[in-house]
Amino acid sequence: MLVAVWLLPPQLSKSFSCLLLSFSILLSHLLCPCSCLKATMAETTASFRRGLVPTKLGLIHYTAVGPTKPKLLPIIGFHMSPRSVDEYYEIMIECTSTTTYGDNQPRLFVAMDEFGYGQSNNPLESCTLDDIADCFLQVLDHLEVSKCIVAGNLMGCYIALSLASRYPDRVKGVVCSNLYHFQPEAREKALREEAERLQEKVPSFPPDSWELKDDGSHINEIFGKRSSWLSTELNTRATLDNLNYLVKRRSRYSRGVHIQDGGAFLLQDACFKVKCPVMCINGAGAVKFFDMIGMEMSKQFDEVCGFFPSKPKVSVLEPPGASINMLNENAKEWYGMVVSFAQDIESTI
Repeated sequence: MLVAVWLLPPQLSKSFSCLLLSFSILLSHLLCPCSCLKATMAETTASFRRGLVPTKLGLIHYTAVGPTKPKLLPIIGFHMSPRSVDEYYEIMIECTSTTTYGDNQPRLFVAMDEFGYGQSNNPLESCTLDDIADCFLQVLDHLEVSKCIVAGNLMGCYIALSLASRYPDRVKGVVCSNLYHFQPEAREKALREEAERLQEKVPSFPPDSWELKDDGSHINEIFGKRSSWLSTELNTRATLDNLNYLVKRRSRYSRGVHIQDGGAFLLQDACFKVKCPVMCINGAGAVKFFDMIGMEMSKQFDEVCGFFPSKPKVSVLEPPGASINMLNENAKEWYGMVVSFAQDIESTI
């Protein structure tokens, strides 16, 4: 495993070494028994391809499966925070099985790591979600994808909607999974902090809330957050993504680089400008979870649906497994819905 330690400021080197050692122990303990995971990856990796594409804000990592010259509409996936392209791993496996879902030929599926996540760089400078979406468009240009369907989960929905609202000639459909509209108080706070940051000559940042501990317990704490609803294997993958994000965030903060908060994204404006078909897929377990912790996802989702010029198609994945991690846990059901949506769009083009 290669680690880009030069991206970290010197004062973090000792703490990062502790983090890396502790996490290596955690991974070896959790992954060694998972022979089924290793077998699955060995059987499917040959059909996957990956790359790094230089953009105006830095390198973006993508993973793709399917033809390089697709005849069907490609599907482009954007992950939630703090995940990576790994959120689409099971779905991309399903993508290799064309006859199961009614496609008469292979369909290209591309997943991208957002800046500061997975194997993409931190952005070179502070940026908005629209700025990031523009860089993803550069990746599509590199892959020679002229038209596509964009899909996102939670934060990834904002990237998908940003592209759809501003590039109608490129985006022919949008799939939003667990689409969430921040509550008014959170939106007001995010917009106020963004305005204050823009007025400062030297933007200030709040102290990083992630505390590194010499005994490595900060890693176990992250694993423990999801242990009540995720399998050990998937939780390990999510923990790796989470740690990667947190390490990059520390580095980004130390350089004074800020990525726009989702609460400051003008979701209503973006939705209103979307002219292509939209499908929303909600995990019943995800909605229940957000409602339970007071974030009113049911209410907020109903409000978002009213932002679109045309009412979106709404589908619900029921439990078990239909949580915020439903793209991993309900890949077959999700991909079946999305392919059917894509075929309906293709029939009108």
